[in-house]
Amino acid sequence: MHPPANDEWGVIETLLPAGWRQAAREQKAFQRVRYTTDPASLLRLLLFHAVNDAGLRETVAQARASGIAQMSQVALLKRLRTSGAWLAWLGAELCRSLREEPRLPQGLRPRAIDSTTVQGPASKGTEWRVHYSLNLVTLNCDWCEVTDAHGAELLERTPMEKGDVLLADRNYLRPVGAQAAVNVGAHVLVRLRWTHSPMLDGQGQPFHALGHATKLKVGQVGAWPVQLLVPKEKPLPGRVVATKLPAPVAAKAERRVAKTSTKKGKKSDPRSLEAAHFVMVFTTLPEALLAAGDVLELYRYRWQIELAFKRLKQLLKLGRLPHKYPRAAKTWILAKLVVALVLETLYRNARAFSPWGYRLEALSTFRA
Repeated sequence: MHPPANDEWGVIETLLPAGWRQAAREQKAFQRVRYTTDPASLLRLLLFHAVNDAGLRETVAQARASGIAQMSQVALLKRLRTSGAWLAWLGAELCRSLREEPRLPQGLRPRAIDSTTVQGPASKGTEWRVHYSLNLVTLNCDWCEVTDAHGAELLERTPMEKGDVLLADRNYLRPVGAQAAVNVGAHVLVRLRWTHSPMLDGQGQPFHALGHATKLKVGQVGAWPVQLLVPKEKPLPGRVVATKLPAPVAAKAERRVAKTSTKKGKKSDPRSLEAAHFVMVFTTLPEALLAAGDVLELYRYRWQIELAFKRLKQLLKLGRLPHKYPRAAKTWILAKLVVALVLETLYRNARAFSPWGYRLEALSTFRA
């Protein structure tokens, strides 16, 4: 069986990275012709299953009816178990091409770093974590990785380059990660908890951000030079920048803190409730590059990655994991991410090369 010749799958193939067919064999996803005739038909089946929002039985039935492939549920499950490494390679290569974008003046490139969780059927907690980086110039994903629940949120997990400005939430402020960024010429801009990593002020005394932030009035911006203590390394110079939130916004943040504590069966720490009234960040960006107020303005754009996660879960149904087998589940998540990256590539090309959004020379020439 063969799918219709005019269904435009060839357009999708033009968006894939060079060497993707050979990678299918090298990653042992496609080793012989059985059920699927080549890597293209296998990839098509995997992506079809990812976006189909259905189980194995319905997927193989629809794939058979559409001419994509003819196989059993068990055969599809086996392909899911053996194709994870190939889909991870595809995702990494698509992200690499999306990172090749213009930078801001001074060679800076702001990137939001975060992760989101995915649970399987009848799950009682986190099973999988999708680590994600969003280029804030283009709003494209430029890196992603899938780990199990033990894969921690680490800045150093993210590939970094000189000029990158890594924006991240509270979980990411670790001295080792900040030092890793500085070592390659990147900068960090990370939200602070009131219980943040040890720091020293300009006089070499312990610095606690909340104690300084409480002296601020609403709308006032405070900035203090600090040194972040890094184990077995010299202290890392940087700045703590903070502002006090307006009362309605602070009240909402305080309620959120109290709700989180209640879910965990704990009583809210008064210092956590007090810290909810402030935005406090640590950055290695020098003042010559970005003033204190501009640091906080830049950090506001971190919210774009939260919107990206909402799109992945609401539009592509990333949160509805249909598999309980670990290897099949991970492959399904990776297939979803490949679909998202292909869509981003198509959209980026459409913005730059109107009206069709793909390379015409990559398609076979039509002959009457």
